[in-house]
Amino acid sequence: MSNFKHLFETLQESLTNLTFVKLTLSKPLRKNEGLLNVYMRLHIIEGKQVFELKYRHATEEKFKQFSFEEVLSEVESLLLNKFRAATLFTLNEDLLVMVSKKKAISYRKNTPSFKNKLPEIPPQNL
Repeated sequence: MSNFKHLFETLQESLTNLTFVKLTLSKPLRKNEGLLNVYMRLHIIEGKQVFELKYRHATEEKFKQFSFEEVLSEVESLLLNKFRAATLFTLNEDLLVMVSKKKAISYRKNTPSFKNKLPEIPPQNL
């Protein structure tokens, strides 16, 4: 997970500081596969952090739930194999992650898109 160390450290910090809003994976490598975006939200279920990924395809949406360690591995895999960009939205800043064709990773910080957290919604049933 060292390839995305800055992303994962910023994610951990936003969770600790309660500023995490969401994570969006975009710019698919192959649009013909049908996977357009992946959205990550945090839910607290029975006092535990559960990360729900919504896989948005052209014709459907699929949901999967992960622990923190599992979601880091899944996000890294998706960024290396399926997507070229990720945006970590926090209340302090937006962190853009770009992955080049040669797998070089670059980061850019922007002003925050959100001033408030997203409303809490129950996770989708699997």
